[in-house]
Amino acid sequence: MFVKAVILAAGRGTRLAPLTDTIPKALVPINGRAMLDIILEQLSFAGVTEAVIVVHYLKDKIIAAIGNERHGIKIKYAEQEKINGSAPALLCAEPHITDEKFITLACDSLFETDLLSRLLEHDSDGVFTCREVEDGRRYGILETSGRRVTRIIEKPENPPTNLANFSVYLLPHDIFDACRQVPFGKNDEKWLPDAIQNLIEQGMIFTFEKSAHILDIGTNEQLAEAQELAKKLNLANAE
Repeated sequence: MFVKAVILAAGRGTRLAPLTDTIPKALVPINGRAMLDIILEQLSFAGVTEAVIVVHYLKDKIIAAIGNERHGIKIKYAEQEKINGSAPALLCAEPHITDEKFITLACDSLFETDLLSRLLEHDSDGVFTCREVEDGRRYGILETSGRRVTRIIEKPENPPTNLANFSVYLLPHDIFDACRQVPFGKNDEKWLPDAIQNLIEQGMIFTFEKSAHILDIGTNEQLAEAQELAKKLNLANAE
C-alpha cells in the first residue's frame, strides 16, 4: 500500500523547557532516541513511503538530523512561517499531498506501533485516535454514535463520553479546504479539530480507533512518563 504522512513539528515546545531551548521538540530523546525517529520507523511499518515534516523552530537541526530519507521513507520539508495553529500547519504540506487519504500526526505523540495499521483498516472518510480517560474535562472529547464520531467538544464540563482525542489521524484530502475555511480564533490561531468538525457537519463519516497507550508529550512530567511507556511498548532502543 502506498501511503503518505504529514508530521507536524513546527512548534517550540515551551512547556518542555529548558530542554527545548536548544533542541527542537521533534528531536527530544525518549531513552536516547528522538521522538521523530520513533514515529518515522512506526510509519514505515505501516507502509508509509513518503512523509512531509512541517517545521519552523530550529528547523535546520531537524533537517540535519533526519535528512531526505529515514527508515526507507522519502522525506520532504514544509515550513510554517508563522506558528498559528495546527490547521495552518497542515496547509503547509498541501503541495506535497495528492492522495485521497493520508496520515497526519503530531511529532510529540507516543503510541503502540500497530495503531497506524489499524487506522488504515477503516473504510470511513477519516479516523480519529482516542484513549479512554478518567477526567474528560481536561481533553477534547469525542461524542459518538456507534463507531461514528458526531462531534468534538473541547474540555466539556459534562463530557458525553470518556474518549479523549489525540493528535493521530487518518484524513481525507478535503481537510485542506476545511482548514482554509475555519476562522481564526483566540490568539489569531485555528485548529485542525475545528476543520474536521466542519467536515463532519458536511456529512463526511469519521470513525475512531482506540489506543490504550497513546500519550502527548507536552510537559516534562509527560516526558518522564514517556520514557517508561517507550520501554513497555518496545520503542526504547536507540539505533
